Amino acid sequence: MTKIKSLYFGILFLMISGSILGQTNKYDVGVEAGPGLIFLWGNDILAKQHNMTIGGSAGLFFQRNYTNALSLRTGIAYERKGSVAHTQGYDYLGNPTGEVKTRVHYNYLTIPILARATFGKNGQFFVNAGPYLGYLLRQAFVTKGNTSNNTLNNKELDFGLTTGLGFTVPYKTKYAFSFEVRNNLGLFNVSAIPVFNDGAIRTNSTNFLFGFTYKVGQGS
Repeated sequence: MTKIKSLYFGILFLMISGSILGQTNKYDVGVEAGPGLIFLWGNDILAKQHNMTIGGSAGLFFQRNYTNALSLRTGIAYERKGSVAHTQGYDYLGNPTGEVKTRVHYNYLTIPILARATFGKNGQFFVNAGPYLGYLLRQAFVTKGNTSNNTLNNKELDFGLTTGLGFTVPYKTKYAFSFEVRNNLGLFNVSAIPVFNDGAIRTNSTNFLFGFTYKVGQGS
């Protein structure tokens, strides 16, 4: 966790320094949050027994604007990832008792490093792309209200590719509202123990983010 903090604040310092030194550059800060569609992938059990479910993300962002069309964006967000599993339950005699639904929760702090291209008459439409790093806070299984903590069987870090598209709506001079559809595709196996049939556990989330931006450091 210490290394993640050092890396993050180092990137943030470079972005802020560039904004201060550039006469025509500005940077933006704000908040963004919204629900998401999440699932796990990487092995046969996940493909057959697990389904997409509802997650979400909420956090802060910082954006360094190099030109009206090109920006670098980072931030930190609390993000829920996971899936929902549907399996057959049995009693102690082996008789089927019906379907059992288990929610698989992965709670992360997620840090993306995104290149943003903005276009349109007033720069209102944008696309984002870049890597993200996730730090696992907790992983648990929830079945019929009972929670089982499984954090120690998972790796602390997740890594993947973030892509997104959206639009902004300016409000007065210093503010803007935004909406973005953002996908985080996990590329690492997050399981710290062997997975069935030499498989893996990877994350995926598609978040629908509503944002509020405050524009700071507008150059002349």
